[in-house]
Amino acid sequence: MLNRLVLACVLPGIIGAVFLMGYEYRNEYRQRERDTIQTARALAEASDNLLARTQSMAHALAAAVPLKQADLSRFHALAREVLAQSGHAVNVVLRDRDGRLLLNTAVDFGNALPAESATAQLKSVFVTGKPAISNIFVGSVLKRPIMSVYVPVIHDGQVAYALGIGILPQEFNELLRAQRLPDGWIVAILDSSGSIVARSHDPDRWVAAKPSAQLLAAIANTGEGSIDATTLEGREARYFYSLSSRTGWRVAIGVPRADIVSPLVRGLTLVAIGVAAVFVFGLIVASLMGKRVTRALEALVAPAEALGTGTPSKVPEPDIKESADIAAAITKAAVILQKRDAELKEAHRLAKLGTWSWNLAADEISASDSLIEICGRQFPPFAQQRGTLLTKESWERIRLATEETMKTGKGYDLEIQVIHGNGEVLWMKSRCEAVRNEAGEVTYLHGMMQDINEQKRTEQRVRDAALHDVLTGLPNRTLVLEYCARVLAAAKRGHGSAALLYIDLDRFKTINDLYGHEAGDRVLREVAIRLLGCTRKEDMVGRLGGDEFVIVVPNFKEIHSRARSVAEHIIQRLEPPVRFNGIELGICASIGVSFFPDDALDVEELFNTADRAMYHAKRSGRANYQCYTAALERETEGAFLIEARLRNSLRDGGLQLHYQPVVDVKSGELIGAEALVRMSFPSGTDISPDKFIPIAESSGLIAELGKWVAREACRQHKQWAEQGLDLTIAINVSPLQFRHQNFADTLRDIISDVGVDAERLEIEVTESAIMDNLDEAVAILNRIKSLGMRVALDDFGTGYSSLSSLTHLPIDKLKVDQSFIRSLENDAASRSVTDAIIALGRSLNLEVHGEGIESENALRYLQEHGCDQAQGYWFSRPMPALEFMRWYQQRRQNPVPT
Repeated sequence: MLNRLVLACVLPGIIGAVFLMGYEYRNEYRQRERDTIQTARALAEASDNLLARTQSMAHALAAAVPLKQADLSRFHALAREVLAQSGHAVNVVLRDRDGRLLLNTAVDFGNALPAESATAQLKSVFVTGKPAISNIFVGSVLKRPIMSVYVPVIHDGQVAYALGIGILPQEFNELLRAQRLPDGWIVAILDSSGSIVARSHDPDRWVAAKPSAQLLAAIANTGEGSIDATTLEGREARYFYSLSSRTGWRVAIGVPRADIVSPLVRGLTLVAIGVAAVFVFGLIVASLMGKRVTRALEALVAPAEALGTGTPSKVPEPDIKESADIAAAITKAAVILQKRDAELKEAHRLAKLGTWSWNLAADEISASDSLIEICGRQFPPFAQQRGTLLTKESWERIRLATEETMKTGKGYDLEIQVIHGNGEVLWMKSRCEAVRNEAGEVTYLHGMMQDINEQKRTEQRVRDAALHDVLTGLPNRTLVLEYCARVLAAAKRGHGSAALLYIDLDRFKTINDLYGHEAGDRVLREVAIRLLGCTRKEDMVGRLGGDEFVIVVPNFKEIHSRARSVAEHIIQRLEPPVRFNGIELGICASIGVSFFPDDALDVEELFNTADRAMYHAKRSGRANYQCYTAALERETEGAFLIEARLRNSLRDGGLQLHYQPVVDVKSGELIGAEALVRMSFPSGTDISPDKFIPIAESSGLIAELGKWVAREACRQHKQWAEQGLDLTIAINVSPLQFRHQNFADTLRDIISDVGVDAERLEIEVTESAIMDNLDEAVAILNRIKSLGMRVALDDFGTGYSSLSSLTHLPIDKLKVDQSFIRSLENDAASRSVTDAIIALGRSLNLEVHGEGIESENALRYLQEHGCDQAQGYWFSRPMPALEFMRWYQQRRQNPVPT
């Protein structure tokens, strides 16, 4: 009996520990499940982004001029150029309404094309006029699994063709490999039919196959969840899957059961061993104590019987002593019990949990001390807890759950909100079990409650981190897209409107390159603060990544004027420079504005149209905003084609330098040439430098283009020198190229590689490029001068340099801007400016160079006023190298008098 008593004292602690172990096991398991599903969501979004990029490329091709003109041969060549630049697409196909294949870039144009049946997705493009994504299929030309993104080609307001871009499964396999998930995990991307598009293990074997029947049935019924299923290799695993609402594709992650359960079991096993040790120790102590007490009681039996019959009996002295020991042992046992109870209470306190019991008949609720301490108040009868201990919503949930428990005898497990005694609302986990009487009726409820407030805060922080940009704290792309979708849905229901401002910082890459990423981060944080200051509470400011921001403007009565007002405010607020380590960093932005429903009817198209408007703003001179119009489609297509042609020309040698002569004004002799880059389309149509130079700057190709120009000019100079033509070649430098931190080193390397005389080379830098940051410009110019090269200040008179700053510049020449030269004959102001520049050049011992000379009168004016050099169409237009050489030889034979 005493053994049982001691065991009963130890048992509550053991039960509590077992209860905690089970609870922690379940929590850990659910957390792993949530984390893995989140990973599946991220993979689904990455897959969607790849498909979205492909769709954007397809839209651009669908609007191409050759296709609108039904010139399929030119379009075939254009599509191949675009594919070469994409890096992920494999072919472009064109089909008519009957599903006939008209063009496939995987087959040379004019060759026979195989017949293919039209898929349901392809047919839907003609029916709905909207893009569609095919399921995985084996292409009739490539003879391998492929999927296609189809977009409509609109002619005269009707869908004339369906244009598709094919993607191989390997592109999606690269997405899976980039996640670096554990080797034992099997990850698969499934199309809308459930077929495997990509797979982390043995993809070539299983592509286009179906997953196991259990998994296929589960993902067909629910958009997101987990299920036990067998892998295609026959191994048991727990699958976690997520559905993309945009494409209908799914991502499934199979995790071996051992990877999930083993770490949890190991931890719980160690705890169980400790509990078992305590339990065995308790039994040993109980056994020893029981034997001693039993002996003492047995010694007292005879004296007690004798006392009961009135027979005198001597009570053994040792026996009385043993009775005292029993009393002492009971006291000791009480101390042990108190200690165990204190330990259990401490465990409850540390775990922030407590227990409760509800006598349903008497409507009395009792709570443990730890639970009262957590809640900061006593537990009144349940009816009185509404709005006092429990929030009204939580009280109603518990009422319904209690009624169900009384009917079925099954307990509940809820997350509820408790009102602390100090008024703070806490999140708590409440679990309940039913107690039945002999008649099977539920008479008692008992359970536990645990404080999960910190867990809820952590979950919220994790969610905030997942939906906000770490650097600026602004909503990220995911949250912006969610908010924008809600705004458009509300606008559709209420026949309202909305606007999207797409903001891209101008020349932000230059700040990063010159001053480092710390300076770039400082600029981004400051821009975020200034953008927030330009908006209302209901507007959302978000960062998409890099130097791209967006502002979503919800329904507003005058949405067009409101959006334009915000854009103008942003441009003004970004004008003041950002100070960083004593440096003033100038920033500005190009902004594209698109409106719902005028320009787009869904989120994706709203972003696309705003993006196109933003690029138009960049090409329009930066630091401005542009609203989307249908005309931008044509301009965007042209810019896209020019950028593609520029990339191909840099790679394949499609560029050419033309040279315009520079003559000595006094002698009329040829003394130099300015190198001017030229480019044309494959058809032979020339592309103006005014068009492709800004595109080179906005696309990040200007540095590569400038390097090519410098190297080609040096090569030509060396060749002419070997042929006896000794002159100075001038090379134009873009402001972006000039400010690059490695610019001077690049020039040094080119001069060394080609082996030319640096003293016969001249760098032309615009006045505005130098004055952006005078101290930095002087340092760069000194490095260039140290190479032996000459420096000319181009377009002088159009910038804002001061005389004091000009005296500190290490330059050799001033070039009078051609706008003044062309107006010499009929504009007194131009003559005054030209005279002043010539006089300034003389006072500073600088050569003065007039460009844009198109008449004899202009040349004679410069001669009379002391200009040193001249250049313009009066002498010759820019010419290719061979033609320039012939012009030079002919001029030597027939000198032109000055």
